[in-house]
Amino acid sequence: MTSVDVAREAGVSQSAVSRAFTRGGRVSAATRHRVMETAERLGYLPNAIARSLATQRSGIVALIVGELHNPFYPQALSQFAQALAARGKSALLLTHDPERDIQDTLNSARAYQIEAAIVFPTRLNSAPPSLGDVSQGGIPVLLFNRHLPSDELLSVTCDNVAGGRLAATVLLRAGTRRPVFIGGDPETSTHQDRLAGFTARLAEAGLTPLAAPASAFRYDWGVQATLEMHAHGLEPDAIFGANDIIAIGALDALRQLGRRVPQEVSVIGFDDILESDWLAYRLTTIRQPLSAMIEDALRVLDDPQPSGGPRLHPGELVWRGSVGGNFSGNVRGDIRHAGGAPAPEAR
Repeated sequence: MTSVDVAREAGVSQSAVSRAFTRGGRVSAATRHRVMETAERLGYLPNAIARSLATQRSGIVALIVGELHNPFYPQALSQFAQALAARGKSALLLTHDPERDIQDTLNSARAYQIEAAIVFPTRLNSAPPSLGDVSQGGIPVLLFNRHLPSDELLSVTCDNVAGGRLAATVLLRAGTRRPVFIGGDPETSTHQDRLAGFTARLAEAGLTPLAAPASAFRYDWGVQATLEMHAHGLEPDAIFGANDIIAIGALDALRQLGRRVPQEVSVIGFDDILESDWLAYRLTTIRQPLSAMIEDALRVLDDPQPSGGPRLHPGELVWRGSVGGNFSGNVRGDIRHAGGAPAPEAR
C-alpha cells in the first residue's frame, strides 16, 4: 500500500497525503482527518527511509551517552527525545565505551544518515569530535553538559564554575570550616569547573578543602570516598558532591557512620535529579536548567555557527534539608524553597 493508493481512495493529491503525515504540514484539518482515516483503513504507514532519500533529510539526531548509571543522563535523554519529537524528529541513542575514542562512535552514528549528533561523554584530553566542516556539508556535532578547550566546538552547558561558587557560598553561610569536595571523573570539564568555582570561593573566605578525591560520577564512589576519609581521620563538617548521585552516596555513608545531617555535616549536590527529592535524602542541590539547555542546544543545531566558547546557563539553588545554618543575607543565584526545611531568605 502506497501514498498513491491513499490519495486515490481519499480523493486528494499525493502531496496532500505527504503534508498530512508531516508535522506542521500545511493541510486543512478536514483533509488531514480524511487522509488519516483512509490510511488506517488501508493499513498504510509512511516509509521514513524512502522519505529521507527523497528529501535528503532523515530527521534523525544521534544522542551519544556513556554514563547511564548517572540518573541525570536518563532524565536528559528523555527530555531530548520529547523535544525532538515535538519538532518532528527522531532520537537515535548510542552508548559510548569510555575506553574508545569518541570519534569511533560518531563515525558509527554517521551510517544512520543522522542530521546532527549530541555528545554527552567527553574528556578534556579527548581530540575534538567532528563529522566534517558544516559549511562544506558536514554534520553538526554539539557537546552537552561538557566543553573542550577549542572555541570552535558547539557546546551547551550549565555554568559549572558559578555553580561551584554557589555551593561554596551556601556551605560558608552554614558555617563550614572543614569542607570537602568529592569529585567525579577528573578529566571532565564538569568536574574541573565545579571544583574550580568551589575552591576559588572558599579561598576568598580563607579556606581550602580538607580533601578533593575524584574518581567517577557514581553512587558507590560517593560512599567509598566518604568512608575512606573518615577511616583516615578526616571528619568534614560539609561535603560538596560533584553531582547528586555522589552526594547521595555520601549521605548514606554518613548515616552508616552515625553522623547527623545537617546537624554535624552539611551536604550539597549538583544536578537536581529526581532521587534528590526522595524523603530519605532531601538533598540541597544546584539545579541544572535542563529544559532551557535542551531548547538552546536544538536551536543551535538548527543553524550551527562557530561557537566562540560554550553557551552557559546559570544553575539554581534548590533548598531542602541537607544543609544547616542561617541563610539570612544575600546568596548569589536564584533560591527555590523546595520544602522540608525552613525557607532561606532570598534578596
